[in-house]
Amino acid sequence: MYQFDKAVDLTHHLRNGMPIYPGDPSPSFERYAILARDGVNLTRLTMGSHTGTHLDAPNHFIEGGIGIDQIPLNKLIGEAYVADFSRKRIGSGITAEDLRAHRRIGQDDIVVCFTGCSERWGEDAIRENYTYITQDGADYLVSKKVRAVGIDFLSIEQFKAPASVAHKTLLGNGVFIIESLSKALKQFVGQRILMICMPIKLEGGDGAPARVIGVPIRNDDR
Repeated sequence: MYQFDKAVDLTHHLRNGMPIYPGDPSPSFERYAILARDGVNLTRLTMGSHTGTHLDAPNHFIEGGIGIDQIPLNKLIGEAYVADFSRKRIGSGITAEDLRAHRRIGQDDIVVCFTGCSERWGEDAIRENYTYITQDGADYLVSKKVRAVGIDFLSIEQFKAPASVAHKTLLGNGVFIIESLSKALKQFVGQRILMICMPIKLEGGDGAPARVIGVPIRNDDR
């Protein structure tokens, strides 16, 4: 039974000066019209498609892959297992062995990695040295036939990994990627929850900001 009355927002606020992946476009949110002068409040948004909490579509890395607007809705709503990797050294990789230890990961799950990096959101010291998923970790998740993978920092990929192997392995096998989940995720470690991820419907988009919600499951004995 899903406890919708206890739903938790796992999304970062979009704001000026927010953390972004190094090299991405700097977001800008400015008031274009104001109520006192124009009779309405209206904000101009300028940002990259992977700003804040967002979903990666296959065409982010895969030639001919589908865009964000073509992802089936049933892939964006489902049960998630929140795996705790916060005891790993920040900057190290989550391997197949690490994932295998979480026996509750099942077929068609959304697998969400809590690394603890979200608790240091905005710190320059880890902007390029965060916990990530290794190639064999990505291979293992594909072998488990999961539907999506999430992480609580800027990327699932090691910073400037030359071949982007984790992204290509997951997206190339139809496993979607949710990045930059907030530290609110921590309350769900070791649990199964219902996860709802609704990205902006950007036509042909390689990714898009998303509102991500976690819903507790009552009497979770799985």
